[in-house]
Formats: sequence, structure tokens, C-alpha cells
Amino acid sequence: MCGIAGMFGTPKSDIEVKKMLAALGHRGPDACGIRTEGDLSIGNNLLKITGDMPQPLTGTGSLVLNGEIYNFRELAAEIGIKTDSDTELLFTLIENRVKNGITPANAVFSALLKVNGDYALAYACGKELILARDPSGVKPLFYCYGEKTEEPGLAFASEKKAFSCIGREAKPFPQGGVMGFNSEKGGIVEKVVERSLKINPPEERISAENEAVFYLKAALEKAVELRLTHTSGIAFSGGIDSTFLAALAKRIDPDIALYAVGLPDSHDIAQAEYAAEAIGMKRNLKVHFLSPEEIEDAVPRVIYATESTDPMKVSIGLPLYIVAKTAREDGKRVLLTGQGADELFGGYSRHEGFFEQGPDVLDKEIYSDLQNISTINLERDDMVTMANSVELRVPFLDKEVIKTGLAISPELKVLKKEGSYTRKYILRKAAEGLLSPELLWKEKKAMQYGTGVQKILDRLSRDSGFSKKQGNHIEKYLKNVALENGFGL
Repeated sequence: MCGIAGMFGTPKSDIEVKKMLAALGHRGPDACGIRTEGDLSIGNNLLKITGDMPQPLTGTGSLVLNGEIYNFRELAAEIGIKTDSDTELLFTLIENRVKNGITPANAVFSALLKVNGDYALAYACGKELILARDPSGVKPLFYCYGEKTEEPGLAFASEKKAFSCIGREAKPFPQGGVMGFNSEKGGIVEKVVERSLKINPPEERISAENEAVFYLKAALEKAVELRLTHTSGIAFSGGIDSTFLAALAKRIDPDIALYAVGLPDSHDIAQAEYAAEAIGMKRNLKVHFLSPEEIEDAVPRVIYATESTDPMKVSIGLPLYIVAKTAREDGKRVLLTGQGADELFGGYSRHEGFFEQGPDVLDKEIYSDLQNISTINLERDDMVTMANSVELRVPFLDKEVIKTGLAISPELKVLKKEGSYTRKYILRKAAEGLLSPELLWKEKKAMQYGTGVQKILDRLSRDSGFSKKQGNHIEKYLKNVALENGFGL
């Protein structure tokens, strides 16, 4: 995992890219590299996890990659190369295609069709630059080009804050997008290719419960296995999602650490302790008790990391930020979370209402949730974990898990029986045999409430003079914190 940045079609692009990478230093503390050719510069801040290969990689073209290619060993064996670097594997796949006469944009697109991973990348070749992002948008990417005549060219980076260094504004690059740009016409950058890697719902559906359980469990087992390293931990709340991941991970690494945070009397701490003991992982659990003072101290850090004063983003980002900080202090560089399970398997209360309107309506809503998960959840989660130089990995958004999940009929995701609903029904059934009935069927509080963070934010806001009766008191407090720290949000 890394931070990437670049500029295309702009004079002195190397100077600007150095500024952008400096703002992204927290994303890759191990190395920094830049490649400049004419009016194009691309750069990378490296966080060493898989392999030890500095970027950009150069050959016919140049590549910077933020993310992980989980099936790189399998793909390396297919093409007959030996490497411990997923970046080198992807670069070879692209370069081989370019050398065989395929256009750079099509070379990137066809290579990524073979890949199972989370990534944001830039590949430069001659007068062309190609940007791409994984289908779920697990890895963030922002870009801007041609918005104003006084801001020529194109710029991209892993976080928005890199653009403030060069006085420009950016927007999210579409999840699953592949775009090609060139500057052949008098140095003017034009978009010439746009394609999509999004995973579409299959025509054939899985409606038999036992079949759905079999394929889902197999896909999840593989997804967890691919994401584990000797520096991995799991963000653990004791809910069905994180407990299922922990039980699967235990089979591969019995010593994997589970990280739980919350106020001493919070729901999440009690639930995490109960769940860890129930699955035989009590000794793996590392509990970090939050204090109001620690939460208050973390508020400006989370606002800066997420570049937002939205109360929902900050309240959810706070506990995950502290989980990542705790894991990093414990020597971890990778953190697995249960993000994506609610979107894929109908875990939100609103999904019940959509199911009432018909299974097809629920189906469409689930697909819509997945198409928007990057801007709603994943960018926030990436920013707060990477603020601590910890890579976020999400097994529920593995390419094969998504394909399996989308194939499962909606009637197996939200089950209505005797007037009551069971959300994520098929996920719970897949975990049978690994989790006790008490864990399988228990509903869990949202993170901001379960950890007690929401309660402390409410108190901090009122103590700062913002009346709850006047409305939006937490948002007013967060905006005031941003203003006091000079964030300019």
C-alpha cells in the first residue's frame, strides 16, 4: 500500500508532484520515488508489505501502484516469472501487452481483468497516461483536469489534501474506472479512453440455501487467506462480520491479533470480549479502553485525515482511527475489517423496507450500495487507517466474494419469518459451525454508538457551548475544531 501522485501536461510537474507526495508522507514512510519525462511526472510513497520493490517501475512505460494484487503469485506462475512483488507482476502483464502492439489503455484494462485485488494506479507510456481504480474503490484516487483554463493539464493523487499544495480542487476517480489521456495535440491533455471494471450482477442466480452457503463460505475463506500476512490484525467488535473473519483467520494464523476499542463500559468492549472467548480467541484479543480525553485529542486528527466535518464520517472514523493507531503501535501494517458485508448481504434496517417492496427492489438497492460504497464508506476508512500507515483490507469486497454475493437471491439475504426480519441471513448461515447461535443471530449496534464515541462527541459539543436544542450541535463543534486548527474545510 502506498500513496501515489502525478501531473500531466503541466510545466514543472516534478516540482508540484514533490509537494503532493510530501502531503502524502503518512501513506508510505519507507521510500519515495518520482519519474519525470517531459511534462509528465508520477510518484509514489512506499509502505512495504508485499515485496520490496521501489516505485515507479520503468520499462517501455512507467507504473505507480497503490494497493495489493492478491492473486499475483498465481498470475506470475501463468506467465512464467518469479517475483515476490505484486507490483512487478502487474507491470509485467501490462508491459507484455504493450510490447505486443496493444495500446497502453487497452493493455492496462485487459491486465486488470485478470487481477483480484484492491488498487489505484497510473501507467505512463509515451504521450499517454492511464489511471485505474479497483471495482469497489477500496483504494482511493482523486483527479482533476481541464476544469479551468488557468489550470491546464491533469493531476491525480491518493488523497484530496495533496491538491491543496498545488492550489487545485479534485473529485473522486470513479470506482472500477479505467481512463486514458494523451497530450499529442499541442500539449493539451485529452481523455481518449474510458472503460469500466465494475462487477455486474450475473444472469444465473443461486436460490438454493445449501448451495449459497457452500460457495459463499469457500469464497470468504479464500479471501481471508489471500489478505493475511505476518503483520495482519483484525478490527474486532464482536459482531457477525468481524467474528466470522476472525474464525476463518484463526484456521490460518492461530495467533492473529484482534483489536477492540471502546469506553470501559461500552457495548462493543463487552461484545468483543464475549465473542473472542466464544470462538476460542480470548488470548488474541487486545482491548484499548477509550477515554474522553483521547477522543477529544483524536477529533482534529480524524477531521484532517478524512478532510470532513461531517458528523457521521467523524464519529465512525474516530474508533477505526484509534484501532489502526493501536495496531500500528503493536507492529501491525495490515488491518482486516468487515466493511462491505452490510452492503452485499442486506445488513441495514432500510433493506427491510426495500424487501417489502419486492425482492427485485432489494436486489437493485444492494447493487446501488456497492456502486457507491467508495464515497460513502471506503474512502473514509482508508484515510483514517492510512493516517497511521496501516493498510486496510476488506475480504467481503474480494472480487470473487462480490460475484458470489451478487449471484445469491435477495430472498436469502433478508429473510422474513412470522412477521420479523433476519438481515444478512445467508451470511449467518455460512458461519454456522464456526460461531455459536448466540453470536450468529445477535444484532449489533453501529460502531459510533457501540464504542461510546457518539456519546462523548455529544458531550464535547455541549461543553464547547453548542446547544443540542438549536440543532446540528456536533457538526457546529466539528467545524469549530477545523477552524481552530486552520484546516479550511
